[in-house]
Order: sequence, then structure tokens, then C-alpha cells
Amino acid sequence: MDLILAKVQGIVKATNFTFYMYDFSQENYVLKAVRKSINDTMIAPSYSGLLPYEKQHIKFAMTYPKGNFPSETLLVTEGEVSMVLMPIRGEMGFVKIGPIKKIPKKDIKILNEYSAILEIPIKKLVEECVNNDKRSRIDLQTSNRKERMLLAENYALYYGYGKMEELSQFDLIIVEPSGFTIPEFKRLKNNNKVIFTYLSLFEVHPMDNIFQDLTKDDLLFVDGEPLKNYDFGTYLVNLQSKKWMDHLLKNVQHHLEELEADGLFLDTIGDIESSSIPASIKRIQMDAIINFLHVLKILYPTHLLIQNNGLNTVCLETAPYIDGICWENPSFSLPETKEWTDLIVERLSLLKKEFQMKVFLLLEETLENERKAYSTAKDIAKAKDFLVYNAPVNYVEAINVLTR
Repeated sequence: MDLILAKVQGIVKATNFTFYMYDFSQENYVLKAVRKSINDTMIAPSYSGLLPYEKQHIKFAMTYPKGNFPSETLLVTEGEVSMVLMPIRGEMGFVKIGPIKKIPKKDIKILNEYSAILEIPIKKLVEECVNNDKRSRIDLQTSNRKERMLLAENYALYYGYGKMEELSQFDLIIVEPSGFTIPEFKRLKNNNKVIFTYLSLFEVHPMDNIFQDLTKDDLLFVDGEPLKNYDFGTYLVNLQSKKWMDHLLKNVQHHLEELEADGLFLDTIGDIESSSIPASIKRIQMDAIINFLHVLKILYPTHLLIQNNGLNTVCLETAPYIDGICWENPSFSLPETKEWTDLIVERLSLLKKEFQMKVFLLLEETLENERKAYSTAKDIAKAKDFLVYNAPVNYVEAINVLTR
């Protein structure tokens, strides 16, 4: 696929080249490869997922409906950006090129010739993908991550060490990856559990190794002061920082490829809703969050993402990219928040239906002793088909198997 983009790039001088291939299981065109050219430097897939063009940004669509297939090479406008679409004959796929203001007729002719030549190899590639997809769907309940997550009847969240026997009693498990060895992860996976690993998206602790390498540009500052979460002694990170993004992607690779986790539990993502962050900074950071999620879905399309909190505004933008959402410590028992909690319950119920999400209610004993909300949470979970877990103190004590 990258070879196709390289050949097309030799004909058309533009910044971005993307390849979409028809997916019979989804019945639409799915993004399969990205090539970005700046100063003759090739990057595939794109590092950021957002590519600048004057005042606009090109955000690669993950999919296109079948009706979007171009019958011939043509110039189209998306927003204020002009793009070239080159079809692969037989409706196998198409290449999207841009931005470009115009394209000579001779180049259109060459691209149309390419579109005919590429039909046979792409057809073989599609047939191979279809066969692989059929093999992978022999037993959805045991082989498909999303299906297994949706079928989960209980879950546990645990940031401590060990407790393998207790964890094995749950269908879905969220853990701190440093608390387990690779063999222990494999033991859990052998029991057909859906395993998510913790990843802090928006906060860094001074004890973390990466912190010593971060500069002022890598952290969030307001009026000359760094933003902090004083409850945990952490600093808020600038998600536009390439150093921080590289750090996150390195951790993601470790979690998903080396530990072979099924997905990521994205914590601290809701920090962006803090009133201490000015609106202008929030918008920039929100774009960076979508950026990151977009890249994750390109790099790891079959892995899963659960977002923790971010229920006011963040979830409305992240919903197309995530597979689950967790509501940590909902204040169901507080009369002064009833109107808000009722709104969030309905919002999560709608998102669950529209995007096939799994919704998790997470309570923790420290607050639960004060709020006494577990009974209400169980009733809501039963009525809305959510999962609920009442976690031991600080998520590191003995596993609470009574809440299965």
C-alpha cells in the first residue's frame, strides 16, 4: 500500500497521500495507509494525524461510505482544501491526494492508467483481507475484542500487584501495567479476559522518568504558572508537545504489542474540562486529543479505548473514536447534583446506543463511605445495561469480588 502511495507521489506534487481500501465486513472504504511529504521527508503513518494547510487542517477520515467511490480521477473540494481522488478500478479502493489547487490533464491521464493497472494486485489484497476476516470471525465471543467487551458482564479496576486469582473472576480487567509481568499478562489472556492497561494522557508526576526531560514548552502554563493537580502532585501536560506524544506512543506500543493488552484505559483526559484552563487553550488541547485518538485508530485499528470521565464536553467529541467510557465516582447520592447526574446518565445511554459503547460506573470506597451511592449505581447500571464496580481503597487493596 505504501508502494502505491510512493508511485502516485512521483506523479503528483502534494503534501499528503492516503489510501482507502474497500472493507466488505464494514461495507465502506477504510483508511489503510498514510504518506506525508514535507521537504522530501517521508513519514508513514502520519505522526500527528493533522496536517497543516494555510489556516485549515486536513483530518484524515477513517472511513468513507461506498457511495463516495470516484468513477474516475477528479479534483474535489473538502472544506476549503482541494484534493485529487484517484480510483482503483473495480471499486477496490482509492487514493486521496492533496492539498492541490489544480492538476494537469496529462497527470490525470497517467493516474487513470494507474487506476486500471492496480486493480488486479489490489483485488488480491482485498480477497486476502476478506479471507482473514472470515477466519477471525469463526468465534466472535473468543476472538473479537470489541465483541468480547460488549459481552462482558462484570469488570474490575486494580492498580496494585498480583491478585491473579481474584482478577480471573472478572470478564473485563483494567490494570496498571507496571504491576504485572509479561507472563502474568499472558496467564490472564489465556483465560479469555479482556485486558485494559492504564495510561495517563494529560498528567505527569515528578517521579516519572520522562519528567526530567520535559521543558516549559511540554507543560501547560497559565499566567506564567504551571497547571497542577494538587490532589496527586502531578503536572498537566501540553498535548501539542512532540516529546510527550512520542512518550505516549512508546508506552502504547509497550502495552499493546509487548504486553498484548486488548486496549487502553485513558485516564486524566477529563482534566481538559477544568475551569482553570482558559477556553482558547482548551480548544487547542481538545484538537490535540482528537489528533492522538485518530493516530491510535490508524496504528491499532483492532484495539480498544476506554475514556475515563470527560463527561461534560470531551465525550461529545471523542465518541467516534472510543469503545467505552467510565464515570469515576458519580455523585448519585448528592441532591445538589441530581439534575446534572440525570443528564449524564441519559447522555451515556445515548452514546452507548449510537456508538456501541460499553459504559462503566466506577466507585471507590474512600468516597463511597461518604456518599453511599453504590445502591443507586447498581440500580442505574441494571436499568441502563451499564457495568458497575465498587473498588477497594485507592484501587490497590484486595480485589472486591463481591461486586461482580
